[in-house]
Amino acid sequence: MALKPQIIGLIAGQGDLPIRLIERCQAQGEPIVAVAFENQTPAATVNSIPHIWLKLGTVGALLAYLRSQNVTHIVMAGAIKRPSLSELSLDWMGTKLLAKVGLTSLGDDGVLTAIIKYLEGEGFIVIGADELLDDLLMPSQCLTKVHPTEAELTDIQIARQVLSKLGEADVGQALVIQQSLILGVEAIEGTENLINRVHSYRRDGNKPILVKMAKPQQNLKADLPTIGLQTVEQCIKNNFAGIAVEAGKTQLLQQNEAVELANREKIFIFGF
Repeated sequence: MALKPQIIGLIAGQGDLPIRLIERCQAQGEPIVAVAFENQTPAATVNSIPHIWLKLGTVGALLAYLRSQNVTHIVMAGAIKRPSLSELSLDWMGTKLLAKVGLTSLGDDGVLTAIIKYLEGEGFIVIGADELLDDLLMPSQCLTKVHPTEAELTDIQIARQVLSKLGEADVGQALVIQQSLILGVEAIEGTENLINRVHSYRRDGNKPILVKMAKPQQNLKADLPTIGLQTVEQCIKNNFAGIAVEAGKTQLLQQNEAVELANREKIFIFGF
């Protein structure tokens, strides 16, 4: 059963997930306000609800706004590009948090975990997006009419082993595999660009597969791996066999539309 917080504070990044959370709260009549970041959050994402625009690093203003709105629960949703030190606009509280978190010494997962602990230490309850959206997580099954072949299941198993090792080093959530060969690993460019980048490396025969899973140490309150309609469109455009993602730890956005398109184009969406 979905959690029913009193007042939600959305720390909004890019993508469809913040929009879905806002639409869900509006449909349920639950109050929600947003913190949006300049040069990060699309304006259209937060225009329909009370919000404040901040520069990354202005922690004092962020806390003051959330408290002024009587926020009790915080949800972090949407991609935010990790800034360089020169891009941060640090206030005094931001400077203290930076010293505590160690932006330059921690990987992405370590930074997110430290930020969550900081917010919890300030009296907020930090929740995952999946606690508000019951149908968000990928189930452990194949959602499409087309299923992976035995050869493709073998590729998926190889990819899982590779991603597990890479994840321990805080590298990428996704890779593309074809005929037991790794065509590419997700780096800072994101999944969409990974799919496009490996096009020139593909071989004849069995088609490539996109495989995505959470890192072993990943903080799922703030950073669940995500696929959606756009991912399916990119895989179709690049003639992939399908998409395999970790069940229970991967967000599947626009599920009905994504599955309908995958069925029409005869590729699979598989939860392992």
